[in-house]
Amino acid sequence: MTEKKRGGLAGVMAGETAISTVGKTGVGLTYRGYQIEDLASSEEVAYLMLYGTLPNPSELASYQRQLMAFRVLPDPLKRILEHLPGQAHPMSVLGAGCFALSAIEPEEAMHNQDAIANRLLACFPALLLYWYHFQHHGRRIETTTDDENTATYFLRLLHGKEPSEWQRQALNVSLILYTEHEFNACTFTARIAASTQADLYSAVAAAIGTLKGPQDRSPDQSRRS
Repeated sequence: MTEKKRGGLAGVMAGETAISTVGKTGVGLTYRGYQIEDLASSEEVAYLMLYGTLPNPSELASYQRQLMAFRVLPDPLKRILEHLPGQAHPMSVLGAGCFALSAIEPEEAMHNQDAIANRLLACFPALLLYWYHFQHHGRRIETTTDDENTATYFLRLLHGKEPSEWQRQALNVSLILYTEHEFNACTFTARIAASTQADLYSAVAAAIGTLKGPQDRSPDQSRRS
């Protein structure tokens, strides 16, 4: 009988997590014990991930206002984005923007890592779409809106108008689904970076680079990583 080949970290216990469970009952995905089908919005999921409990209506409204305030891009970051080429990979733009923020708004100035996590969560859509519209349409867009929902916010910045309900819901569901999947490659990479006591920006940027993968692979291949 031929012995099954093993490679990489196959069979190695990399760590334990209470955040996400894939296929706990054979199928499905849970976040902190909740089935994803029972979660309504990406902001609710983000709050659950960071603080360990689902927010009540008042807490959710307060959290959404916090994220809205964090969407403002500092002028030095805008200038950096304006110098990135239009043909750059969007994941490269996110990684560059993340590293730039680590210099503009260093970890010690943000007081705690929750604030950094919320800052990145809120401003990544703004960062990416500011670069996109400047490089492809020559426009410096305003990145603050009154949209409480992240999916609506992203689609409004992308298209410059109110999205339809099915568009908003489709992106909202996608954001929920992509939030966490236990120890995928990018999560594992982020944990390695964090274990060296690198700042949160560096851990997230490392995860972005891992998620990006080969420059020439197809979108379908990217989604499977």
